[in-house]
Amino acid sequence: MKKHINKYIIALTVVTFLIACSTKKNTAMTRAYHSTTTKYNILYNGQLAYDEGIETLKTKYHDDFNNILTVERIQPEKNAIIVQQERDPNFQRAEEKAVKAAHLHSIYISGKEHNPQMDEAYMLLGKSRYHDNRYVPALEAFNYILLKYPDSDLYYDAQVWKEKTNLRLEYYNVAIKNLKKLLREDKFKSQTKSEALATLAQGYIYSDYLDSAKIPLKEAIELTNNLDERARYTFILGQLNSKTGDKDAAIANFQRIIDYNHKVPRSYLINAYAGKFFNQDYKTVDTLVFLKEYNKLLKDRENRAYQDVIYNQMGTLYDLYGVNPKAIENYNKSLSKIKDNQYLKVSNYRSLAELYYKQKVYEMAGKYYDSTMVNMNPDSREYLAIKHKRNNLIDVVKFEAIIKENDSILNLVYASPDERNTIINKFIEERKIADAKQEAKEKAANAKVSSSASALDSGKNSSFYFYSPNAVTTAKQDFKKKWGDRALTDNWRLKSKASSSSSSSSDNDLAQNNSEDSNKNKNENLEDMRYNSNFFLSQIPTDPNDIKDMKKDRDNAYYQLGLIYSDRLEEYQLAADRLEKLLTLNPMPELIEPTKYHLYKIYSKLNPAKAELVLNDLKTNHPNSQYTKVLLDPNAKLELENSPVQEYERIYALYKNGALYEVLEMLEDRIPRIMNDGIVSKYEYLKATTIGRLNGLEDYKKAMNYVLQTYPNSKEAVEAKRIINVEIPMLMQKSFKNDLSTNIKMIYEVDYPLSEESIELRNKLQRYANDRAHTGIKFSADMYSKNKMFFVLHGVKSGNLAKSAQMYLEISDDYGIKKTPTLISSEDYGVVLIKKNWDEYLKTQLPPAQNNGQ
Repeated sequence: MKKHINKYIIALTVVTFLIACSTKKNTAMTRAYHSTTTKYNILYNGQLAYDEGIETLKTKYHDDFNNILTVERIQPEKNAIIVQQERDPNFQRAEEKAVKAAHLHSIYISGKEHNPQMDEAYMLLGKSRYHDNRYVPALEAFNYILLKYPDSDLYYDAQVWKEKTNLRLEYYNVAIKNLKKLLREDKFKSQTKSEALATLAQGYIYSDYLDSAKIPLKEAIELTNNLDERARYTFILGQLNSKTGDKDAAIANFQRIIDYNHKVPRSYLINAYAGKFFNQDYKTVDTLVFLKEYNKLLKDRENRAYQDVIYNQMGTLYDLYGVNPKAIENYNKSLSKIKDNQYLKVSNYRSLAELYYKQKVYEMAGKYYDSTMVNMNPDSREYLAIKHKRNNLIDVVKFEAIIKENDSILNLVYASPDERNTIINKFIEERKIADAKQEAKEKAANAKVSSSASALDSGKNSSFYFYSPNAVTTAKQDFKKKWGDRALTDNWRLKSKASSSSSSSSDNDLAQNNSEDSNKNKNENLEDMRYNSNFFLSQIPTDPNDIKDMKKDRDNAYYQLGLIYSDRLEEYQLAADRLEKLLTLNPMPELIEPTKYHLYKIYSKLNPAKAELVLNDLKTNHPNSQYTKVLLDPNAKLELENSPVQEYERIYALYKNGALYEVLEMLEDRIPRIMNDGIVSKYEYLKATTIGRLNGLEDYKKAMNYVLQTYPNSKEAVEAKRIINVEIPMLMQKSFKNDLSTNIKMIYEVDYPLSEESIELRNKLQRYANDRAHTGIKFSADMYSKNKMFFVLHGVKSGNLAKSAQMYLEISDDYGIKKTPTLISSEDYGVVLIKKNWDEYLKTQLPPAQNNGQ
């Protein structure tokens, strides 16, 4: 009854207001209605949605404390990590309510707004769009307030929000200029002025004027009434003082945050401890007090959500003092506690990668660099730097693995029978000890599980499924009823895995016993091989060619590592160690002189006395070497008979002749053996181009990207970048035109490698093209893929002439070519070679009925 009465009252009220609005005498009442409805209905609900969106954004946004914070905690930057990347429905709802208020309740008459709530509506509209990262529409809303409502009490707020928006649009100079002009006035509230000062400081930070940012930020701290803002501004001021070298002021700022204690968000407090520590002279820091302080933070229940941050800071402390095992332990603990803080995850992975990199454990460093990149923005500058470093490590890991494996095998190859037995028996004993330790560890773990299970009730009083025998028995019966007898193997659901229902139990038992015996014998054989010295001795290679190849690969790996450590990673001592070791291994003659040449260059940086010894060795033992001449005469150039430059020219000539498969094989064999590292990028670029022609666009892009990332300072990298950004996107857009009216090519498709029949066909087509060269006919043999080649007659003017040429080649006694060519325009042929879609093109040439049938 009450519900119906309420509906009646609301309806009566609406009718009354409508009647009032229809008369001029009740204009004031009309305005009051629109104002009241706007404020307490539409805008009220819109503001609730907006506030909820702000709270949601706060919980999903994580500050990157490794960099200077932004003055607005809730406003995400380009690289901010937000769990939900789609538009927030709360901000959408707030925007819809603001738009509804403006459309339905605006009373704009004769250039004046008579609804005093309209400025609130447009402010809500602008702020909702701003927080939804729609900055241009937000700017329109703030400008509307400034234009239409100059007497509004939100006028100065709208100006501040306008400049915030300009900062997001990266109009830094405009925002700074406008804010400085605005701050000369003294007509707005202290909280609005605080926001204006903080926004000005943010503009200076974006423009990298850190000293200038400190002045307005200090004033903003004193003016703001919001403790959360005051803490944030103080933290940023500490970061600015730290960046500009004012360590004492930074420590004071961070201590002020710590003194707030429970009054401010825990994230500020935890990171303030780190900020205070890093601005002290770590040599004078009492590490015991630091660790005591941090262990206390870990034990505090309120800090459970920030254990990932605390462990990260403890790892950084140990890292700083060179206690690597503890640093690794704490970084890993931090990773185990992280839930959705992507910044911290990147920081931990990067720190671990750098730790292993400094320890020269490049394989582990590479893995952690991979994990770092997975969690980073691929477009960021830091990502590209790490990727470049990671690409260098790929070759390091590969060559180090070759050295480790081949050295160990060659040591056995060159050892005497007694030495071999000693080495292998020692290895077997070490393996037995390791296996015994592992077995003891597993037994202890099983015993622990058993004791835990026995401590529980046997199942009578337990509700846990596997501790209830009745439940387990019932489940087994249900399973057997549904599935029958099934072996415990992969894909057990398959029908073929079911046991035959007609088999007797004795047959099943016998099969089971045979299976157990078979498995037992396999395990015993496996056990024998693991501990059998004869098995290992039989694996040692004896073929002289295999041994020679193994030694060649090993020697080349030492040489390449010397160049990589020296030229790419600037690890000169490691480079010298690898090259010195190579000289003790009786290397291939062609490696001796370049190895000494590079050793001289390395020792010139590390140890001039050793460099002089290497130079004397070259002058004495290799007086006529090109390397010796270059070292004695800086103006001389290396002009070796088989120099990389000359060999590149030979390979490139093959490339121009279309022998792409041979070119790729030669490049893959030659690149790891290049002695002059400066020309490698040229080889890699040719390899990328060859891969593109053989494999198509996707592999072409990957290969060019490898050139760009691995040799970023080379000319080839510049060209690779242009191809990736400009050419490949254009090529991706190309499609078949199927226009055979002009400029036709006749394609004869053959298998590769060429058969005698294909070679004969090639010779005939080549002769035909030579005979008609005056008409513009040309012949080429183009690789399509590793197992397919096209013989192409170019320069045919039209489809009719192509048909005529085909008929002549077929009936002429000089040629007698029965094979039917495929006709294709020059433009479509380019698409085929780029996209590798020959089969798709052939389908377009079939008659409609036949094509549909396929």
